[in-house]
Amino acid sequence: MFKKIITFSFFFFLFSSNLSASVTVLGSSDAHICYKHAKYGSSTQSSVLTCLNAISDMTISKKDIDASRINLGIIYNNKSKPRMALEQFEIAFKNENMRAEIFLNQGNSLLLLKDYKGALEKYQASLENNLEDISAIYFNKGMAHEYLGNIDQAVSFYKKAVTLNPSLIDYFENKRRKLKEAGLWNINNEREKS
Repeated sequence: MFKKIITFSFFFFLFSSNLSASVTVLGSSDAHICYKHAKYGSSTQSSVLTCLNAISDMTISKKDIDASRINLGIIYNNKSKPRMALEQFEIAFKNENMRAEIFLNQGNSLLLLKDYKGALEKYQASLENNLEDISAIYFNKGMAHEYLGNIDQAVSFYKKAVTLNPSLIDYFENKRRKLKEAGLWNINNEREKS
């Protein structure tokens, strides 16, 4: 039997980074390889085929199949195919134990589709469903607000994400640099020195 652990991975799209929630599958099955591909940001056709093989494997548990669907959705987002990702998330949605991860990743799909308000709703649903690492939610909410032109709100969410997860500081600094270059950063957005 495979043990599930929720882990968060970084992947790039829209010329910046956002956080996704891959669902860990341990072992040596295609489901585990599918997870690894999602975790490390793969977008290859080989990754898609591995996940599809896992989904069709009748020897793995329903939970592992659902985890593979979520991970396949992440890979589709990495391939800039958010509609295909949303299809996988919708199928996996029946698994109530993975809803927080599904909502976060649906938000990422909507962000790719430039439905920023819809993305914010999904991120809020992820928060309400107790996503383990809420820094992912706050960082992604920051991105949605940035795309909506709500720079002060975006910066506030980025800061909250960094406070919860200091390893995100490089992403915050990258955002700060880009916003300064675009003339959108104001002095009130500076982080307080600890």
